[in-house]
Amino acid sequence: MRCQVKTLKDAGRPLSPLEKAGLRTKKAGRKWTGRLARWLRHPVRAWRARHGEGRRDASVSIPDRVLNLRPGERVRIRPFEEIRATLDAEGRSDGLGFMVAAMKKYCGETYTVRKRVRLFFDERKREMRRARDVVILEGVFCETPPDEADDWAGCDRACFLFWKEAWLERWPEEAPKSP
Repeated sequence: MRCQVKTLKDAGRPLSPLEKAGLRTKKAGRKWTGRLARWLRHPVRAWRARHGEGRRDASVSIPDRVLNLRPGERVRIRPFEEIRATLDAEGRSDGLGFMVAAMKKYCGETYTVRKRVRLFFDERKREMRRARDVVILEGVFCETPPDEADDWAGCDRACFLFWKEAWLERWPEEAPKSP
């Protein structure tokens, strides 16, 4: 896997027309949009089940580790062996790709959550998409690995890497030492 940007389309789902309307008219659309969305929830889930949308690869055991992380919380990125257990044959977890060359060096380290990713813009399809259980970490950027510079074709972007919560664990804050 060379770049997460190429796999982001599979990591989220497009916004429904009602969600798009809610984004445009935040206060006016919230009340009726929420009620209508709750009313439609069951039929939408049934349609997704029939059409295979949102299905995980049955051969991969992806633990449901939803941490509901907030900005400012400290986390440790799990060891690569644990993360690899959550990936399918294409190197993805719930559609989000794990770039071994760029992300493996951060495994085992602790970082601060910068932000939860709820919405992102898919540059390829030019549409907003909704993400689930994804965060970005402070100071963790995609950098071209020196040994693979030819494969990256001179990419000079400095993208935040997206991290599934299943790849992270909460790290206890150190208590201040008393004199």
